[in-house]
Amino acid sequence: MANMQGLVERLERAVSRLESLSAESHRPPGDCGEVNGVIGGVAPSVEAFDKLMDSMVAEFLKNSRILAGDVETHAEMVHSAFQAQRAFLLMASQYQQPHETWGFTGDLHAGERTQ
Repeated sequence: MANMQGLVERLERAVSRLESLSAESHRPPGDCGEVNGVIGGVAPSVEAFDKLMDSMVAEFLKNSRILAGDVETHAEMVHSAFQAQRAFLLMASQYQQPHETWGFTGDLHAGERTQ
C-alpha cells in the first residue's frame, strides 16, 4: 500500500508539471506590445485566475484523483471548465473594450432620441 501511495504522489507531481507547462504554452510570447494597459505577459485578471488554478483548483483536483471514480470524472469536467474560462479571460484581455456608440446599443440610443 505504501508503494501505491508513492506512485500516486509521483503521478500527482508529474501531472502538476504537465499542467504548468501547458499553462505556459498558452501564454502569449514575451514582447506582445501593449494591450489594455498590459505590456507583454498576461493581464492581472489572468494572473489572478492562474493563482486560483494553482492553489484551490489544483488541491481540489489532487483530492478528487485520490477519491477516484465519479468524483475524479466530475473533477476533470470542472478542470476543463476552468481551462475554458482561462482561455476566455486571456482572449478578452487581448482586445480593446468597444465604444458605447458601436453596434446595437448605439442604434437603440439613437432611436430613443428621435422619438
